[in-house]
Amino acid sequence: MLKAERQRVILKKLQQEKKVLSTALSEFLKVSEDTVRRDLNEMAAQNLIQKVHGGALLIQDTHIPSYAERSVDDVQEKRIIAQKAVSHIKDGKVVLMSGSTTNLQLAKIIPDTINATIYTYSLPIALELTKHPNIEVIFIGGKLNKPAQVTVGLDVITAISKLRADVCFMGTGGMDLKHGLTEPDWEVSRIKKSMIENSKKIMVLCAQSKLDTECRHKVCHIEEIDFIITDLENTDHIFDVYKEKGVTIL
Repeated sequence: MLKAERQRVILKKLQQEKKVLSTALSEFLKVSEDTVRRDLNEMAAQNLIQKVHGGALLIQDTHIPSYAERSVDDVQEKRIIAQKAVSHIKDGKVVLMSGSTTNLQLAKIIPDTINATIYTYSLPIALELTKHPNIEVIFIGGKLNKPAQVTVGLDVITAISKLRADVCFMGTGGMDLKHGLTEPDWEVSRIKKSMIENSKKIMVLCAQSKLDTECRHKVCHIEEIDFIITDLENTDHIFDVYKEKGVTIL
């Protein structure tokens, strides 16, 4: 198969599936992973696709996916991340959770024996935590962003500014070394900045599809976070540069 034909096939698969993995493309096209990577790099240079670690994403328009849309993406990866993160919720601690769908998976698996206080501005996460017998749930009110199912605005930022959380668990729209943590929504980026400023320990939950990607609005530099929890092995070489910045990879 000629290069132009391969790239047309890759683009068609992306249009159907929204994302592709280099390993799967190598098997499907019966070519080496190096060949696939070269194809993806060329296509990314032509702005046909968005290259990410381990594969590629379809370039989307300015539409920000709703919470319901995001909830069904990468569910297995989010469950792996949640399993790694749950041991960091301890008895007696004050926890701050962003509105990420990965945090929703985390909320579902907190052991019944844990007695902690969790603040969140996420409606689905607050509702999920009502099922827990020992978690004190404090919902941070404000203007409701209906598609994202989170409260936003000055009221949320003001409430968070008065907290001193032991740990915050934060999803991210995108993350790379140059731009740090980024978000597609400006109001959410401001809330997450406040979370960082008012938490002792910052744990970012990041699926591999978000690595080496960026969104429009900056949240913080990489050096401002303590842990990255991912579905990849922490020995993956993509994390070498993050470790050099003092970030612990889980």
